[in-house]
Amino acid sequence: MVLKSDVCNVKISIDKTYTVGSADNKAYDLVINPRHLKHNNMYKVFSIQIELSHKIISIALIGDFYSYDTDCAVLEGKILTILQNDMIVQLDISTGAMLFFKEFDCFGCNYGIYKVKSGYIIYGEIEIIMLDFNFNKKWLFSGRDIFVSVSGKNGFELCENSIKLYDFEDNFYEIDFMGNLIAGT
Repeated sequence: MVLKSDVCNVKISIDKTYTVGSADNKAYDLVINPRHLKHNNMYKVFSIQIELSHKIISIALIGDFYSYDTDCAVLEGKILTILQNDMIVQLDISTGAMLFFKEFDCFGCNYGIYKVKSGYIIYGEIEIIMLDFNFNKKWLFSGRDIFVSVSGKNGFELCENSIKLYDFEDNFYEIDFMGNLIAGT
């Protein structure tokens, strides 16, 4: 994933070679492991490169194994908000320091985080979750099956005033930003 602003460019990818506790890892400026995961835990490492006008900060963020690097972050001013399944971390882009860490309850794994007017939408396998700006759960929506389409339709589409979803059984749902079903099959 690549994010750009007038302050920086951010690239997030998965470091498949990183092993917690190993001396043979790629060199990073910062290693952030908020859950204190160990070598024998299941984990995934996001390699985060923050390119500022005067320096590049390289960060290894260790989190849940069921993390995905597409649509995993939101860049707002000098704060980078990153989703790793059921964990949210905010980083200061000028230093790379962790500003905030929160875990939240969810069912299934989460694919993406998106900022909307009243908070953040989390696109999950089984749930669509609305978090406020303090990352407290406001509501959640579930369908009859997982939100992944096998017919080639887009399983999740964030629109201006609603969210359109297709599930594995090709059922359609449209919900508003209050979590209410507007249309469905």
